[in-house]
Amino acid sequence: MRKRRAMEMFWLALETTSEWVSVAVWDAERHGVVAEVSVAAYQTLTQRLPDLVQAALRQAQTDFSDLDLIAVSLGPGSFTSVRVGLAFAKGLAMALDKPIIGVPTLGALAMAADAVEGGLVVPVLPSRPSKPTEVYAAFFCVREGKLQRDGDDFACDFSELVRRLQGRSEPVITFAGVLPAGAMAILSSLCAVKTVALPLTPQLPRATFVAQAAWQRWRRHPQTDDPIHLVPRYVLPSSAEERMGIRVSLRTPTEGEGQQ
Repeated sequence: MRKRRAMEMFWLALETTSEWVSVAVWDAERHGVVAEVSVAAYQTLTQRLPDLVQAALRQAQTDFSDLDLIAVSLGPGSFTSVRVGLAFAKGLAMALDKPIIGVPTLGALAMAADAVEGGLVVPVLPSRPSKPTEVYAAFFCVREGKLQRDGDDFACDFSELVRRLQGRSEPVITFAGVLPAGAMAILSSLCAVKTVALPLTPQLPRATFVAQAAWQRWRRHPQTDDPIHLVPRYVLPSSAEERMGIRVSLRTPTEGEGQQ
């Protein structure tokens, strides 16, 4: 294991909201990723997450004692995966006595976009298998080179999202994430009135984006979250809530979180 440099500040970032699980070690002083591992582990997340963390630390030639902060993706995404990842991150932060920052998944995904000044970045992700054209989405305005959230995360059919975008004033719409099947046909009407930029390949959430978003939030508001009160960022009710006709998974954004 290499000797840690005096100015290094290592953050461990976790992204578990989709079928691809990602763990990264981020050097906050140098603003860059030191190591990242990503695997398909949807059905085995609980068993594999500790090993993935160890693999990322080995790749970075560091260990738990060198970590300064834990960053974790809060969702929306798979209900079970979000809960598992957040519970692991909170437990790790409390066990190591390290601060923690929770990052909205769509806010982190927006970091992957090649943003255009004066435009709008729209991160999208599939919401649930039973509704293949429904997506989670959010709007981020690009002002002075920075992403500024415009409203809360939401879920809707992709065609409804396109209708909303047609009414926006921004001339350039940049998508990030994973578009549903048939998206190109639905986007034709938007392309007639806006400049639309699409990801060349599907962009799944990554721990590197989580670390970047956590760093951006830290620079604006150098505050961390209380692990006891940090909860998932659900947008839709769970299947159990739908069956019972109740809603218990509503949440309040954490301090500073709404900015990303």
